[in-house]
Amino acid sequence: LVYTNYWTIYDLAHSGNATSMPIDLSSLPPICDNCILGKQTRTHVLKVREGERVTCKLGIVYINLMEHPDTVSAAGNRYVMDIIDDFSSYSWAIPLASKSD
Repeated sequence: LVYTNYWTIYDLAHSGNATSMPIDLSSLPPICDNCILGKQTRTHVLKVREGERVTCKLGIVYINLMEHPDTVSAAGNRYVMDIIDDFSSYSWAIPLASKSD
């Protein structure tokens, strides 16, 4: 669903092209939540951390394996393994053809 810009409606009303459609230009229309979310570029993420961070690289490593059943890469990869180092927050994304790779 796409909403048109307010100024497009304003120009349409002043040009006289919308004769059969009553348009009230006395006040600005209310801004809906979907319009705000559609123009939002990123979501704010709180930087809350539980527990203490490790003191050396690769002390704790988080691994997540994701499958994209409808998407296959040009190389035939269907899975992505994400690896995140707790110390440096460095992350790797490794494409995999199967879970056993």
